[in-house]
Amino acid sequence: MIDFIGNVLEIPVQEVKHSSIQTQVTFPALPHHQTDSRPDMVIRFYEGQKPYVLFIESKLGSQEGTDQLSRYADHLSVLANQGTKYYLIYLTQYADEKDASPILENHANIVFRQMRWFQIFKWIKQLESKNIYASKVLDYMEEIGLKDNRQFTPVDVYAIQNMNRLQRMMDECMDGAVDGVMTEHFGRALQQYNRYNQLKYQERYAKASEQEGRATEVTVGFYLIDDDYPIVSVVYEFCPRRCSDVPKVVAAMQSFIAAHSGWEIFDLNTDAEWQGISCDRSLVEFLHYEDHINEISKFFLEKLNELHEIKVKNPDLHWK
Repeated sequence: MIDFIGNVLEIPVQEVKHSSIQTQVTFPALPHHQTDSRPDMVIRFYEGQKPYVLFIESKLGSQEGTDQLSRYADHLSVLANQGTKYYLIYLTQYADEKDASPILENHANIVFRQMRWFQIFKWIKQLESKNIYASKVLDYMEEIGLKDNRQFTPVDVYAIQNMNRLQRMMDECMDGAVDGVMTEHFGRALQQYNRYNQLKYQERYAKASEQEGRATEVTVGFYLIDDDYPIVSVVYEFCPRRCSDVPKVVAAMQSFIAAHSGWEIFDLNTDAEWQGISCDRSLVEFLHYEDHINEISKFFLEKLNELHEIKVKNPDLHWK
């Protein structure tokens, strides 16, 4: 424990005793908060007679929730006792630099630290020869992308050299006629810069049209999956916490896929933030055509026109 606290979290302590670790602890919303707060991990321990409280928030490919870190800082301040040391640790898979000033506003007694998951991987790697479970943890972390190899391979260099060409080709599949039909049926899509954020955080390069209140969304694009080839998809999805009439949306989706082959439901009745229906094709299915871009665009157009039937038959759902 002291090795993790001192060498990984870089909290200077001489000893760690009476330690406790809790996960997913819910702190009821304070008067000025919109929601409850639930840090991923709360660590408490003593160094001699000095108590420490640590909140750790972990992000795997996702972004910070609304005022999430500020809310955690507020809760740490509520817990404040004289002499207690408070730390707020933000642990991310990808770089997500935060300005600590607004997070720690009026909270001078709290220390804010940012870390990356590859640092945890490196620390566990050092334990591999001493702990029989370490290799299993490392295998799992590597499988879900937390190793974050920090060396460029020849394949990486080739991808960098061709990045602009690949982006132009994917953009051409989604722009032009596809953009026109999407705008006509579902309203204007998000600006292009949003595609880069989606690639970083959602492992997709896509054009998305957010519907009323961001309760639902229509998307076309390229999705990166755990396979040799990405998939090309048209998606209609909803966010359960924003959608006021989930049963009606789900019923409309189920009625639609019963009448249209090739569409499937995903993540329904799970805790996934977005759930819905999609029509997917592996990119490899388009490679035998002479003009890949034209065929992918035709696929997008065909499925967007099909999907428009849901809006026509259910005009009172969350549409623009």
